[in-house]
Amino acid sequence: MRYIFTLLASLTILPSILAVTISGQIQYTDILPGNALPLGSKVSLNYGERKIWIKNDGSFEVPHVDEGEYVLEPLIPGYIFQSYLITVSPSTPPVLDPISPSSEDAKTPSSPTEPTFSIHVQPYYPAKSSLPLSSTSLSHPLTLVPLAKEDYFVPSGGGGMMILGMLKSPMVLMMLFSAIMLFALPKLTASMADDPEMAKEMAETRKKMAGFQNMDISGSLSNMLAGTTEDTPVVAPAAPVSGTSTPSRGGNGAGGKKRRGR
Repeated sequence: MRYIFTLLASLTILPSILAVTISGQIQYTDILPGNALPLGSKVSLNYGERKIWIKNDGSFEVPHVDEGEYVLEPLIPGYIFQSYLITVSPSTPPVLDPISPSSEDAKTPSSPTEPTFSIHVQPYYPAKSSLPLSSTSLSHPLTLVPLAKEDYFVPSGGGGMMILGMLKSPMVLMMLFSAIMLFALPKLTASMADDPEMAKEMAETRKKMAGFQNMDISGSLSNMLAGTTEDTPVVAPAAPVSGTSTPSRGGNGAGGKKRRGR
């Protein structure tokens, strides 16, 4: 019975022995000075499954981390940090020491031998597949370096409207195009009128477009596609050849029957 109680007591402390503690330190830089650690700073495992507060000196410890993969995210208000993928795998299983029968205090179980663990740390990128455990691991305890400050504001352009910003508007572009055509079209028309050939083509085009204004759509389209009727020569019907005639059936021609006399 004594051995059974000892075994049960060992099994109760076995999960805590199999777990590891993930620790790390915030590295203070010019981006994040040592006296500017915001209140509420913490680290998160697996997107908020576990959250641990960061101490005033920038250190943190996540105890009782079981075997598996974890995504560690520093949650520092106002700062951006790199996330890490941590893989915990035991290298050797724990070994329980045998209980000596001659032990004076049989109620105190012997401590099992603590196993060795392999902690693989790598940067975490959601869009990329993770590296194998055989790849080079980052050092543990972790050193978290701030990447940049969070900035959700766009700096103003000196208090006035920027010209480049105005040109991005479709309405402004339409107004500029209309203004350019308003001043450039008369000059273009005047230069085209000085050229006789160009003036002739413009007159023909106006004549063809007049059909559209008179609701003669079918005729205007046919004229524009095949040319005007004035340009198409008129072919007169062929005249019959002189000297030829078609004999009539009722006449007294050579082919008619002779009347029989009485």
